[in-house]
Amino acid sequence: MSRRLASALAAATRGILSPLPKWTRISVLARLSAFLVPRVPVTIGGRTVNLYTPSKASVYWARYGMEAEPDTLRWIQSLDAGSVFWDIGASVGLYSLAAGFHGLQVMAFEANPFTYECLLRNVLENRGAERIKPYSLALAERSTLGELYLASTEAGTVGNAFGDPQASAIREWAGDMAVSAVSASIDDLIALFAAPFPNQIKIDVDSIEEQIVSGGRRTLSDPRVRSVLIEIVSDTPAHRERAERIIVMMRDFGFVIDPSVGSASGNRLFVRPEAFRKG
Repeated sequence: MSRRLASALAAATRGILSPLPKWTRISVLARLSAFLVPRVPVTIGGRTVNLYTPSKASVYWARYGMEAEPDTLRWIQSLDAGSVFWDIGASVGLYSLAAGFHGLQVMAFEANPFTYECLLRNVLENRGAERIKPYSLALAERSTLGELYLASTEAGTVGNAFGDPQASAIREWAGDMAVSAVSASIDDLIALFAAPFPNQIKIDVDSIEEQIVSGGRRTLSDPRVRSVLIEIVSDTPAHRERAERIIVMMRDFGFVIDPSVGSASGNRLFVRPEAFRKG
């Protein structure tokens, strides 16, 4: 319904503008498209932000994002202000904004270039740039040039995969569209680029969480990393095997699972054992 209505309105607009000279018509259409992109008000931690929503997929985050992962939001709100928070798989930036407004220093990573525009605009337009640093970068097991597999150019989509189109946790094939992308491992970001050392990490990329964890062995073994929230899909035998490998690696790095976190979204919160002793 919404697609047909939008198509009809677009056709009507082109018809209205058709008498104009070519370049005037094109300039008006370009400006009109920018003016029409909605900015949807969303309340995050008592503060209202306006989310840039240029696509149907990005509307999901404005409409349901605050309700989709309550565990993620509670965890972010429990963290100490001033700590460094890495948001790996930041999407349009909803949770990066939540972390930044809570007083965390945020490194936000989004591999999808079409979604990255939303992330960047949401940070800039909501005056979050002082605390939130967005990067168009894939996190992976190693630093390399590669391809990100997508199903469409629509901003805000999920289930994309870097390096392997069969790695998507959302669908059997991430997509036939392959766009050039640069990846970096967690360890290389710190060793080669002196990235701020993370105290808290969120990993949610719908595909290669296992490889990302493997690429952060040195960092994740460091006790300065206090907690890591990972979305682990376990709805098929292959996914369950992948989930178990992630859990084993995190235990090897000195983490235990916080049993109080286990939402329908599949999030698992890994914390240092002393967190329970303090509690």
